[in-house]
Amino acid sequence: MFILFRYFRRSKRMETQGEDKQGNISIENVVKRSYWSKSTEDPEKTLDLIFFEKDMSVFDMDDLLRASAEVLGKGKLSTTYKAILESGSVVAVKRLKEMNSLSKKEFTQLVQLLGKLKHENLVEMLSFYYSKEEKLIVYEYVPQGDLFGLLHENRGIGRQPLNWTARISLIKDVAKGLNFLHQSLQSHKVPHGNIRSKNVLIQQDQSKNYHSKLTDYGFFPLLPSKESLRKIAVGKSPEFSQGKKLTRKADIYCFGILLLEVITGKVPGELFSPENGVTSYVDDDLSEWVRTVVNNDWSTDILDMEILAQKEGYDEMLKLTELALQCTDEAPEKRPKMSEVLRRIEEIELEPKNLVTDVEDDSVS
Repeated sequence: MFILFRYFRRSKRMETQGEDKQGNISIENVVKRSYWSKSTEDPEKTLDLIFFEKDMSVFDMDDLLRASAEVLGKGKLSTTYKAILESGSVVAVKRLKEMNSLSKKEFTQLVQLLGKLKHENLVEMLSFYYSKEEKLIVYEYVPQGDLFGLLHENRGIGRQPLNWTARISLIKDVAKGLNFLHQSLQSHKVPHGNIRSKNVLIQQDQSKNYHSKLTDYGFFPLLPSKESLRKIAVGKSPEFSQGKKLTRKADIYCFGILLLEVITGKVPGELFSPENGVTSYVDDDLSEWVRTVVNNDWSTDILDMEILAQKEGYDEMLKLTELALQCTDEAPEKRPKMSEVLRRIEEIELEPKNLVTDVEDDSVS
């Protein structure tokens, strides 16, 4: 049996020592129960998980601590675990980092707001835990991995390519979820803040069609410093590097980069790691690479090799590339609103598919 949480104040050496090759957490790193006990000197901490809806509260912190666990992903600001409860239920648990300065009031107010958001293209928040040194968010578990894995991993013999129809459907789902966030979080300067392919989770329906859900949304107001912002997707936007204030147009920029990743099959430089086996990536800004290729005479060089054979989709690919370049314009005020982005994607998807034989098109600029 593996234990979900351990005493996180142990050294980094102890933190990695008990992990096996699959990322499972060893029983050797058992959490010190006194850390979570009512006697611990932290008057602000929650004494149990706080659920956003009463009918969801079918387990408590003790159940969660006894859960077997597996590391799903490690980001610069959080680590996410798959937790299998003794009842057989499965949830995802995100342990937030670099947020120890937050008061219970400001943390609780934000997560209570985010917990009320319900949309088919958002990963649902179920509950949270707060103490000065630990902040946990419990989500629904989405089993089929993420868009990054679907696009980039296991390329080679035996791989099932991700066709264009699936790609445009997935990107439309992302646009729907992001538009909902932009409509629902009007007071947030940056409603999502960390749009990247690893934060787009994948589900398959009974017909084996893919659907996507956004996760890791809404935490921008809690990040304490510019150094923290550098670690999330909006920290790669031109306005951030220029020292300007971030707005919701930074989300649009990140969506544009994601759209180009789906079209080109190339990994943006900040997501590349030799450990993930990816061979097709761009060292510099992905949008600048696409612009350079386009400006030097449009060709199929930007298209992912896996979708090159689908000539009936070329027209859509061209139009979505044009949209992506508008989303990644260096000037935030020139980028479209998210509602406009969604409208154009839906219109492009509904247009009759024309077989394009000459792909050297001047429509992208």
